[in-house]
Amino acid sequence: MSAEAALQDVVRSTMGPLLLGLVFSATFFGITLLQTYQYYDRYWNDTKWLKSFVAVIRSVIAYSIVHAFKTQFILSILDALQLMTVIHANWWYLIQNYGDPDALGMVPWSLGLETGLTSSIGFCVQGFFAMRVWILSHGSRVVTGLIALFTIAQFALGIYYTAREFVSSRISEESNTNMRVIRQRTALAAAIQPIIWASTSALACSIAGDVLITVSMCFFLYRSRSGVAKTDKMIHVLIKYTVNTGLITTIAAVCTITLSEVLPNSYWDTISYFVVSKCYVNSTLATLNAREKLRNQRRWHVESTQSTQPPIFSTFQPAMVNILQNSFADSEFSSMPESHTHVASQSKAKTCSSNLDTIGMAV
Repeated sequence: MSAEAALQDVVRSTMGPLLLGLVFSATFFGITLLQTYQYYDRYWNDTKWLKSFVAVIRSVIAYSIVHAFKTQFILSILDALQLMTVIHANWWYLIQNYGDPDALGMVPWSLGLETGLTSSIGFCVQGFFAMRVWILSHGSRVVTGLIALFTIAQFALGIYYTAREFVSSRISEESNTNMRVIRQRTALAAAIQPIIWASTSALACSIAGDVLITVSMCFFLYRSRSGVAKTDKMIHVLIKYTVNTGLITTIAAVCTITLSEVLPNSYWDTISYFVVSKCYVNSTLATLNAREKLRNQRRWHVESTQSTQPPIFSTFQPAMVNILQNSFADSEFSSMPESHTHVASQSKAKTCSSNLDTIGMAV
């Protein structure tokens, strides 16, 4: 293989993935913009801390902006800045250092910062869902503690990788010009290889945290079934929704680790890695924006169930239903008259429906 052909191969395996990663990252960013608009349009009466959380994950541009719009911007700022780092990396390689083969052996500061931003977004989002698991599990320290452990670990490893990448971004140049192409091919690996374990470990912890969050929420939702068919159907919808929202991020992280191990001397893993943070943001916004739809479905189920009640109980208020629930032990349900059992089931359904809000569908 000639030196020119070898150089083109290096360009394809580095600049090509970076450009594709920018395209996918920008596409997902557009989706998050739409979801952010829908969130602020539909849930303007949410608490200030939740609005701020959503805004910070969307982009971190400057402290003055956060200070001036602290009630409207917090999950948003990290997301936009992450896209800015990807844009800068493409500009640095394709425009600023166009025609300079030695630039292929360097890692711009923006790629190191991108890793730190992705870890920060993962930390914020997993922390948010860990709080939902804590509420849904009624304060399970074991489950929530494990989630917190994986969340903190992936954040710490991501920050460590970012700091080391800044230091290792430029390697010493070879003096022998005949080794130029070989140096270009191996420079990137030489700069990143000593710390690649930190990035892989951070992604592994992120995957473990996502899986644990999904499994925990599904378990506690399944356990909250009431025995009422329509309410249980709603629980099953929520379980499917929980699995789907966590699946995309997990797939992106797994693809990143796989490509990093299979093609270590290239940037092909950045295609999926650049969208990991976008998947985190989209999963959070999708969860928050789904509340209105789920509330309408729940309201329809409750009204439909109430319409089938015996007439004598059709005027019962929720408070009365709760009183009936608290008045009888579970062991007494079988000996209750049929109408009382129906009211107790209604009470269980209402109690179960209130649990839906604890996973982030309502805050």
